[in-house]
Order: sequence, then structure tokens, then C-alpha cells
Amino acid sequence: MKKFDGNIKNIPVLTDEKLTQQLIPARFIPEKPEEFKDKNVVYVFDSSDSFNLTYDELVEIVSKARKAGPRAVPVLGTIGE
Repeated sequence: MKKFDGNIKNIPVLTDEKLTQQLIPARFIPEKPEEFKDKNVVYVFDSSDSFNLTYDELVEIVSKARKAGPRAVPVLGTIGE
């Protein structure tokens, strides 16, 4: 019997960008234009997009991120200013 080395094969690893796409609240995703309604089209956010989040939405994002993997969620920006 082979000893388990901690590596699990065939588990997809998401880049930070792909994980971010999954964590953005649904209300920020624009509706599909009529010409794309029947097509498999996904809106992809980039650095030109900006958001105003409620506290509850930020909590939802952090909660999803914690469930997504073992890495800690870093604090962005400053606190208390």
C-alpha cells in the first residue's frame, strides 16, 4: 500500500482571477443582450470594472472564498480610516 503524500490528483486549481470571477455577487453581472440570449456567453470582469459593495455582500464574498480553499483571505486596504 502506498503512503498518502498529501497530493490529490485531478483537482482543478483556480487562478486568483478565475476565483474572483466566481465570487462577484450576481447583481453585478450585466444582463445578456438579446443577440446572445441563446448562446453560452459569460461576462468576464477585468481591471476596468469597479463595484460598490454592501457589508453583507463583502461578508458573502469572504464566506465563499473561505469555502473555496485552504488559503487565508487577505485584508485589502486599510481598516479604521
